[in-house]
Amino acid sequence: MVIANIYYFNPTCELAVANGSFSYQPPLLLQEMERDLAILPFAFCTKDDFVLTENLPSASFLKLLTDAGFNLPKFCLLTDLESLPKDSINAIFPWGWSSAAHFKLKHLKEKCSGSFKISPTFNWSSECKLLFERSTSLNFLNGILNNNPPDWFIGKEMNGQEVASCDEIDLLLEKYSPLVLKAPLSSSGRGIQIIRKTKLNTSNKQWISGVLKQQNYLIAEPYLEKLMDISFQFEISKDSEIKYLGHSIFETNSNGQYIGTLIRPNLKKYANEENIPKLEFMIEETANVLKSAMKTSAYPKIHRGFIGVDALIFRSQDSLMMQPCIEINSRMNMGILTMFIEKRIHPKSEGKFELFYGSEGDFEAFASKQLKTNQPIFKEGFLYSGFLPLVESTKKSKFGAYISLWVAR
Repeated sequence: MVIANIYYFNPTCELAVANGSFSYQPPLLLQEMERDLAILPFAFCTKDDFVLTENLPSASFLKLLTDAGFNLPKFCLLTDLESLPKDSINAIFPWGWSSAAHFKLKHLKEKCSGSFKISPTFNWSSECKLLFERSTSLNFLNGILNNNPPDWFIGKEMNGQEVASCDEIDLLLEKYSPLVLKAPLSSSGRGIQIIRKTKLNTSNKQWISGVLKQQNYLIAEPYLEKLMDISFQFEISKDSEIKYLGHSIFETNSNGQYIGTLIRPNLKKYANEENIPKLEFMIEETANVLKSAMKTSAYPKIHRGFIGVDALIFRSQDSLMMQPCIEINSRMNMGILTMFIEKRIHPKSEGKFELFYGSEGDFEAFASKQLKTNQPIFKEGFLYSGFLPLVESTKKSKFGAYISLWVAR
C-alpha cells in the first residue's frame, strides 16, 4: 500500500491562532480566497499525495499543468479522504497548524503513521501559539543582536518593541516617524499600519484599540528605507535538523501587504554592479547567522516542516544594511512555494509569481486573455516564457495565482 501525504491550504491560520477556537471560521472573503487557491500546494507533492479542496479542478486545467511538467497529486474532498484506510497516510501538511486545523483534520490524523503521531505538530498546545507571535520573532532578533552581529545588521536602537497603549505609541512617534505598527498575529502584511504623521488620528486609534482588545499588545518599530524584501527559507526535519533551502525576494505594496515573489531576480535591479558582491555576501552571511540562531531556539523543538524568516535590506546613509528578522513564519509561505515551482522553469528565465484579486469572473477574463496573447513557451523540457495560471479560473472565482516568465537579460 502506498503511503501518501495530505496537503491543506489554510493561509488564514494566524487568524485562527489569534482567535483560539477550534470552531473558528475566517471572514467570508478569506474563505473564498482559501477555496479559490486551494490547489496551490500541488507544487510540493508527488503523484501519490493528496490535496484537500472543495472544488475539484477540471480535466482540461489539470492537463494544462501536466503539460507544463508538474507531477500532479490527487485532488480530493475531505469526505473522500476520511474514507481512506488506517495507516494509509504518512503525514498531514496544512499551510499552517492551528487548533481549528487540528479539529477539521481530526479524522485524518487517526489514519496517519506512527512517526507523525509522535511528532510535535500532531497536537496543539499553548507553546505552538507562541511560535506564530511577532513577540517571539522579536525575541529571536534580540538574541542575534546581543551576540556580536555583523556591523551591517540593524542596531539595537532601531529594533521594535512591544506597546500596549496609544500613549506609548505617541511617545515613540516623538522619536521615530514614520512608525510601523504590527498586530502580534497576522499574515502576508495584513495587520500592519504605517503611521506617517507625528500624531495618531482617529482611524489609527480605532485600529490600535481593536488589536489591543483582541491581542493585548502591538509591535512598534521605526520605518526603514527599504531596498529589498527578502525571505530566508528553512525546513525543520522530523529529527529536528535545520536545512537552509535558499532565499526568495518578494514585493509588497505601500502598506506592506504581499504582492508576489520574484523568480530568479536580477540583483542589478536593487544595487549598482559594484555593490552586488556585497549584497550577495550579506544574503549568504545572514542565512548562516539565522540557521545558527535557530538551532538553539524553540522552533526545532516544536515545529516541523517549512519555516520562513522575512528580512529587509535597507539604506542607511548610503550604506546597505540588513534587518535580519522582521518576522518568522512557522508555516508554508509563498516564497517556498515559488522555489518549488521554479524547479520547472528554465535556468535562463526569470519572472514573477503573483496573486490576483478582483470581482467574480475577473481572473477568468484575465487568464483567458493572457493565455491567448502570452502563451507558455517551453525549451529543453522547461517553462521558458509566457503566462501560466496555477489555479483554475471560473466565473465565480475572485482570487487567482499565476506565473509570468520572460528571458533573462
